[in-house]
Amino acid sequence: MKFWLRGRLLAAGADDAGVDVAVGTETPDLLWRKGDRLVAVEVSSAPPELAEARQRTGTLKSSGCSEVLWLCPPGFWTAQLPALGIDDFAAEGCEYRIVGGLLVTGPGGVVVPRHSGCDLREFMTAWVAEELSYGYRDEHTGGWATVTDWERHTRTQAAVIARQRQELQNQRSALAVARKATRDKTKQLMRLNHRLERAEVASQQQADDLAQARRRIADHNRVDATLRMTVSSQKSALTHWQLITWFAVLIIITFVAAGVFLK
Repeated sequence: MKFWLRGRLLAAGADDAGVDVAVGTETPDLLWRKGDRLVAVEVSSAPPELAEARQRTGTLKSSGCSEVLWLCPPGFWTAQLPALGIDDFAAEGCEYRIVGGLLVTGPGGVVVPRHSGCDLREFMTAWVAEELSYGYRDEHTGGWATVTDWERHTRTQAAVIARQRQELQNQRSALAVARKATRDKTKQLMRLNHRLERAEVASQQQADDLAQARRRIADHNRVDATLRMTVSSQKSALTHWQLITWFAVLIIITFVAAGVFLK
């Protein structure tokens, strides 16, 4: 497969392509060059180990490779590596088919996984011609799509970012208005609380004055009751003395009348 790839790359217009050519400290399965592009291809008939594959990809790029392509069986790893899922590594007549890792523009304008397959030879031709490139759909997953699809994806994302920026600006404005309203309400609430505290102080003062007035009235009521009892007892005593006086006068009159009669 590696030598078949070398032949397809040279036929597609690569300036040079070699199998197991060292670059830096690494020796990729295939290394090809066209102009300033130096590209490595790794062929793995078994599912690659993600951490290892990412580390090797980073090492190849730091060694001077501008692009790295992994050819491996289809699986979840194709979305997390610059990889293509190959249907059969022992395809008859070297008719290798790509069944994973390709992207295409979706209904919303952003790229989505492509469900239809593609011949590997077609991919190689378009890749060498710089009609296909690898990119990220989001911060974790990516894939291979045409430059036109990536342009549409980028425009759509730019429009989404612009809309989100405008929405964020509107939210900030609304938040600023809400904060100002909250501050105004807080100030108003503080003023009302201050008025309420003053009213509570005045109410407490009035309550204290009312309690003091009630105590004075109670004291006056007690004095009045005492005076009434005193007056009542004095009236009773006066009545008794009047009765005694009249009784004494009657006795005296009786004695005087008896004396006159006896004479």
